[in-house]
Amino acid sequence: MNISLIVNADIPERCVATRQIQDILTGQRQQVLLHEALINRLEVSASPYVQSFATEQEAVAQSDVVISVGGDGTMLHTARLTAETGKPILGINVGKLGFLADTQLPQAEEAIRQLIGGQWETESRFTLKARAAGSTEDFFALNEFLFTRQSAVSMITLEVFFGDQKVNKYWADGLIVATPTGSTAYNLSAGGPILLPEVPVMVITPVCPHALTTRSLVMPANRSIRIRAVPPEQQILFSNDGKICNLTENQPLDIQIERSEFDVRLVKLPGRNYFETLREKLMWGMDLRD
Repeated sequence: MNISLIVNADIPERCVATRQIQDILTGQRQQVLLHEALINRLEVSASPYVQSFATEQEAVAQSDVVISVGGDGTMLHTARLTAETGKPILGINVGKLGFLADTQLPQAEEAIRQLIGGQWETESRFTLKARAAGSTEDFFALNEFLFTRQSAVSMITLEVFFGDQKVNKYWADGLIVATPTGSTAYNLSAGGPILLPEVPVMVITPVCPHALTTRSLVMPANRSIRIRAVPPEQQILFSNDGKICNLTENQPLDIQIERSEFDVRLVKLPGRNYFETLREKLMWGMDLRD
């Protein structure tokens, strides 16, 4: 099996964990695919079971499975690398929460044994894409798109349309458009609902809205929404999964968002389910009265 490893090599403890995982894989005579910079950082010795590639993208393209070593930020980065190829991702958590990367490092050896033995399935997570009016560039998000203020003191005002129907005008610190996967991230912190991963919807959640009656709204993902700044001269940051999208300067913000053609495939090992992860990672439903 060809397995590529993706890690933020600027964090020393994650490099140590990646070296441990690489040793487990090569000990099982699996082909480990690494980009050159990571090989140099890990000081990997020459081995018939290690292949070098110029970039992460090339390593991922030749792999059967991609292992993301780190936290959810690394998982989001890995998802961007695999979006067009659909390579399955196994997340091994060396970060803090690790909601997407739900295999813990102490369980890595057992997880790899199950992976090699074919004891796994994949779970598809859909992504959203966004395009600015007059542009041909698409931006993709596994978790969410975020509209937020550039100034630390002023609100933003946005209008949202569903087809030709006006949904609402939002006065808020920001506006989130999240997938079911992203519903447990920023959306949840902003008071939005938890959505099961397989539900084909997106959720619009305002951040600190200037109206008590403005709440999250769940929309079908098979149709597009349009979000524009009103008035158009507002300075608004637009980001996807925590990365700022570079839009044309001095262009009024006018964004169309819809379900993309790309799904991200996550490796699911035996004995884990979504509700278990909710209870374990988010302490969902925990009784704190005792």
